[in-house]
Amino acid sequence: MNRTRHLLSLAKIFFSYLKRKEVPGYMPSRLWVETTSRCNLACKLCINKDIPASQKKDMDFGLYKKIIDEAAGAIYDINLFHRGEPLLHPQIADMISYGAAKNIRTRLHTNATLLDEELSRGIILAGLDMISFSFDGYTRQEYEKNRTGGDYEKTLENIKGFLRIKKELRAKKPLTIIQVIECGPGKKTKERLQQKYFLKSFESHPPDRLIIRRPHNWGGLLESRKPDQDSLSGGSRHACTFPWYSLTIFFNGKVYPCPQDFMGRMPIGDLKKNSIREIFNGPKVRELRKMFKSKGIIKGLPCISCDRIIRDTFMGIPKEYLKAFLKDNISV
Repeated sequence: MNRTRHLLSLAKIFFSYLKRKEVPGYMPSRLWVETTSRCNLACKLCINKDIPASQKKDMDFGLYKKIIDEAAGAIYDINLFHRGEPLLHPQIADMISYGAAKNIRTRLHTNATLLDEELSRGIILAGLDMISFSFDGYTRQEYEKNRTGGDYEKTLENIKGFLRIKKELRAKKPLTIIQVIECGPGKKTKERLQQKYFLKSFESHPPDRLIIRRPHNWGGLLESRKPDQDSLSGGSRHACTFPWYSLTIFFNGKVYPCPQDFMGRMPIGDLKKNSIREIFNGPKVRELRKMFKSKGIIKGLPCISCDRIIRDTFMGIPKEYLKAFLKDNISV
């Protein structure tokens, strides 16, 4: 999908969201496709380590092709990651290439621990549009405290190697982002100084962006990040945007309305039985939109304890993501 069509699609989605339409009629703009639910780390702020071993698998390439074929011409971009580390999938470069061939923008979010030279060249040449390196800590001490199983120096060199290879290939893409979740209550002056020295190490091959984010609670599953009851009471909640613009697809083809539903408590369809369009406009997701329309959030659903729907927003977009949203979708 080209940018003009995408902007028209965003306008349609926005007005559908404002009107809280239960049956929007269109296709989603973005998909989260779980290429694998396996991960090689056990990070402090991630609950992948709580997924049962029987549910840690890779997506079949045939199922992936079905998703891309249905998405072609209607869906703007696809996040080729969800609960796991996407570089663990042995066909990740082929997945990127297949999406690019169908004119769908592909995006990766990776811990970069597996990013060797061969893999770096492979995903760049496959036509990847965006890669975000999740690197939670400006110092070895902070990083290895948050990233259990990760090696600070090795991972840093992997990222620098990727940026160097991209430059050597004279590749315009992927857009490169280093994302840091600032976890601690430390002094901001100290964090900014650490950030300055951290970025200085990338002087010869700088990333395109540094994005700083704060932790979220994965739909209430991360106990340490659960919002207090006062913040969840009264009219402090707002309608979540996910049900109006995206779908999340697990490795097995099961579909969910939101990437925050980490454990799959809100199934709305199965791509082995129905199409993306049928599921996105189907009865189960209509009930969810109706729930947000009436502000009657059902107990037992992840939404009731999710901190995403109590964050400050502008036109439904969380303010902390607004800048990135505008750059990704509006700017040329």
